Amino acid sequence: MSKHILIIQQSANKIPGNILKIAAGLNIQTRIIKLWHKNMAIPSSLNKYDALVVLDAAPPPADHDNPLSPKCVQDVITKSLEDDRPFLGIGRGLHLLAAHYGAVIDDNFTPDIGFITGYLTHKGREHPIFNNLPDKFLLFKWHRQAVMSPTPANVDILASSVSCQFEALSITGRPHIVGLQFMNNSAALKDVKKHIINDKNWLSSHDQQALPTITDEAARLGSIATNHFNAIFSNFINMI
Repeated sequence: MSKHILIIQQSANKIPGNILKIAAGLNIQTRIIKLWHKNMAIPSSLNKYDALVVLDAAPPPADHDNPLSPKCVQDVITKSLEDDRPFLGIGRGLHLLAAHYGAVIDDNFTPDIGFITGYLTHKGREHPIFNNLPDKFLLFKWHRQAVMSPTPANVDILASSVSCQFEALSITGRPHIVGLQFMNNSAALKDVKKHIINDKNWLSSHDQQALPTITDEAARLGSIATNHFNAIFSNFINMI
């Protein structure tokens, strides 16, 4: 019997990327809830779903501190965690997971825009989500906010970078509950160009000179980052 994954998409421009293709190739059924669509609601029961995936959300306004995602997303994450259902949070999905356990989400000391190098921690090298991944791998980032230090005692740090200590997290003793700060699932050149267009107001407060470099890097590195994410998401499915 095939597995079923519920995917919460919080913003029209924060797409599932390769997630749907990978899931289909592994005979996984997916249902996407697009929160901005009228008359589309999160199911009242999660019983038919074997895992929950919460995608990123649009960058917060520059004058808004630590904005809350819709309460319905927080509620479904809480319900899923209470059921001990496998969970993958990407970007803002990671923030909501960490906040559930008491972590503080705030502006990082520097915005992360573009491609950087991530490093697995000791716990990350032992974690099944990173099976067959090198200790050092490529991350695609599109964030100003991040999980602040210190993290709650029951949160394990799986990956870090120079600009962000918490690139990947898991819950101690519950390896099937994972959050990723990076967005490698949408690192392809065509997706990066859409990010630049859709988030132009947010980007206007940052270094505009870096944007041509990002598109050049996407053309050169996007397939590498995507392949890394493909391996990570396949590993997540194997944990369901």
